[in-house]
Amino acid sequence: MGEQVSNTGMKNSGRTVYRGEIQVKQLMVFLVILITGSSLSSAEPAPEEDYQLLQGKWFRNATDGKGAPIRIEQEISQKISKVKIYNRDGKLVHSQQAKFRLQRVDELSLFIYYDIEVLEGPKKGAKSRVSQPCVYRLRGDQLVVVEGIVNGDKFPSLILSWWKIKPPITSTAT
Repeated sequence: MGEQVSNTGMKNSGRTVYRGEIQVKQLMVFLVILITGSSLSSAEPAPEEDYQLLQGKWFRNATDGKGAPIRIEQEISQKISKVKIYNRDGKLVHSQQAKFRLQRVDELSLFIYYDIEVLEGPKKGAKSRVSQPCVYRLRGDQLVVVEGIVNGDKFPSLILSWWKIKPPITSTAT
């Protein structure tokens, strides 16, 4: 059996938890209660508008297991998520892509990654067919993703805050 790879690129057991990934157990318990009260099997496909709102480039800053700063970028388009991790020198140290689908359960929005493949880095070539459901909320230019709270999910419970990368504003001379 292959190792599970999360959408942040770390294997399930012994996964590095980056600073900036807030672990709030009370919130997790609350969200688990919300999710388990509504069956995932009752999830409805999200409207196309949800996909359009998430499209673009997102980033978050964190630190690696040694405390060194890293930058994590995620590009979302055409139901594919591409994640790249850069070290403090701007060197690409990890890259992966995953397919995803969006669903809604009552008032919750689900971002479900699947068919994850590591493209660059020490685990290059690793693949995972395990679905990784996450709860998400979009607040303007902030995307909050909560991992590891769905029944049977073996990933650590984490709250990740991504920020939208806005294209540069160009002025037009007339």
